Amino acid sequence: MRPLLAVLALLASLGCGSLDRVLAVEPVDRVPALPLESSPSNAQLLVNGAIADFECAFGAYVVLGGLIGDELAESRSIGERKPFDQRTHTSRDRRYAVATCDSLGVYTPLQVARVSAERTILLLERWSDTEVAQRRMLVATLHAYAGYATLLLGEGFCTTVLSVPDESGAIVYGGEITRDSAFHVAESHFTAAIALAQETGASAVLNLAFVGRARARLDRGDLASARDDAVRVPSDFAHLMTASTSPVRRQNRAWGEERGEDIVTVGSFYRSLGDPRVPVTSQGRNGPLGAIFYEEKYPTAASPIRIAGGAEARLIVAEADIAVGTAASLANARSIIDAFRARGNQPALTASDAATLRAALIDQRRRELFLEGQHLGDLIRYAMPFTPTVGAAYPGGGAYGAQRCLPLPDVERENNPALRD
Repeated sequence: MRPLLAVLALLASLGCGSLDRVLAVEPVDRVPALPLESSPSNAQLLVNGAIADFECAFGAYVVLGGLIGDELAESRSIGERKPFDQRTHTSRDRRYAVATCDSLGVYTPLQVARVSAERTILLLERWSDTEVAQRRMLVATLHAYAGYATLLLGEGFCTTVLSVPDESGAIVYGGEITRDSAFHVAESHFTAAIALAQETGASAVLNLAFVGRARARLDRGDLASARDDAVRVPSDFAHLMTASTSPVRRQNRAWGEERGEDIVTVGSFYRSLGDPRVPVTSQGRNGPLGAIFYEEKYPTAASPIRIAGGAEARLIVAEADIAVGTAASLANARSIIDAFRARGNQPALTASDAATLRAALIDQRRRELFLEGQHLGDLIRYAMPFTPTVGAAYPGGGAYGAQRCLPLPDVERENNPALRD
């Protein structure tokens, strides 16, 4: 096969949608190589392209995860989208697997973002500090983004595949791996980012990687190590996904699906919380599937979305302290949770037992991290009850299902030789 650099050069110049088109053409090895990756003078362009690929994929994940996880609901019945809102999605559904990120594709866009970052890391490691300004800081940045792409593939999918480019650029096809294995790979990316960020004094990248590694460790159940990372992050730190009014793939996807397309509405659980972190307004009208409510967290197409922040880190510290279960650790967890409750106009807790604190923590995560790509992973990790409940009538016909994670798509099994052996 022609080296993967041909595909990735196209990606950097055209965005994640290009891979969808490339995959639709057989054979892939006939894609002509482009010179973009041949010169270190293009390093920043390649880095920017990898970040842009992630941001678009992340926006789609926020919305699709919100539909499965009850933050959002469909307001119109669209056949390809119904299974996710209804929680009856299967590996045969194509939208999540191969659609572009501006059409709610998540699997291919996240894989594109991950491989684009990993491929650019390989290129940067071949070039010198003289050839590329701030080269090691750029490598640290891309390790952090590769870590987040891998993390989301672990959190949102039942299993995944991590095919990688080798030194020559050729694809090394990966086999099917568990969610926990994906978290380990994500953690390794964040660890690499931390080392390089500390070496270069890149504090913003360092904090991004600390939050990412804390989240990966939390997903793995290593709460003590997660806490060690989380306490290093300033409480006011925030790393945002950028957005703009055009082109469509750069728009805030939650805004686009809601106000731009009038396709989604806020899920019923979130409509009357009275929490300034979950601002919602009724539109005073109904769509085909029910009442229309708009979220106000992202009021424009250019509204950024938080990828990582000090608030998330504080919630991780609280969760780890609840797990320790000593009087001192429970008291610290309670103080953190009460601070978040105050932000949501909620009264302080009246009890400090572990069960009460855990339920309160989960509630604060729902509120503080609303529409930030966290809730689907939480729904799986905490085995949270569904809203609406399983078996309840779905307004578009049929009943709500119980499918949480996204299955490994059939298209991966059909096209990956490592899965056909």
